[in-house]
Amino acid sequence: MSATLMSDSGARRASEEAVCAIGEPEFTKTWHPVSHSKVISSLETAVKDAGIAVSNRQYSLGQEGLNMFGVWELDVQSNGVNWAMGIRNSLNKKFAVGVCAGSHVFVCDNLAFTGQFVEFKKHTSSLDMVTLNALASRAIKGVTKKMEIFTEWHTKLKDFELEETAFKVLTFESMKRGVFAPSKFNQFLNCYKEENDQTEHSESLYAFHGAVTRLMRGTSLFQVQRNSDTLNNVIDDYMDLNSEKAGQTGFWKTLKDRLSMFSF
Repeated sequence: MSATLMSDSGARRASEEAVCAIGEPEFTKTWHPVSHSKVISSLETAVKDAGIAVSNRQYSLGQEGLNMFGVWELDVQSNGVNWAMGIRNSLNKKFAVGVCAGSHVFVCDNLAFTGQFVEFKKHTSSLDMVTLNALASRAIKGVTKKMEIFTEWHTKLKDFELEETAFKVLTFESMKRGVFAPSKFNQFLNCYKEENDQTEHSESLYAFHGAVTRLMRGTSLFQVQRNSDTLNNVIDDYMDLNSEKAGQTGFWKTLKDRLSMFSF
């Protein structure tokens, strides 16, 4: 699963029915809590409007149900990984309502909350269903847009042939930046061989990226997200140094300009 829901501070797993059964406290002039069921409903509407289905849902409750944490796995994929959403909501002023989304989502009751797109909204008087629906909509639109851009970027890696010298440089740079440990070098070589055997785009940046991500399987999602970002930066640097290949179509410059427009 592309999302992890952890309990580190006493929260216990719960069904969606149990989560939605938690009542909503009375609000004041400055504090406006929204029930867990309303948060879930807003996200359901946003996901449905985007034409996306939820394939798996997990929840946990803490502080006698006042604090809710959840992860949803979506039925859309990028690079073989399902994208996911994380949710949190508090009815006792402990933290703001939050939504995160991405290819690797991590939610814990110790308030660790990560993804490629993260947004929070305090339970102030301005928090109503309109605001909540807008927050959910932005999360879905933000992550789907980034997913589209990443998929386009990942597909373009097939056009970059990887000669032996470049392969060695990229491998060294990946280990130097901590994408994977030197102790996993031989395992990485096996992964690269498997990628080359299984894809028509062998000995390319596409195969290199696939080999490193294959090596990450079984690693915690929190670490995978960090290492994936670093790996993409390593590849970005290589593509910049060899920009004449991308420059034939103007693809890479255009794509980097598009990426800079979004803040996730």
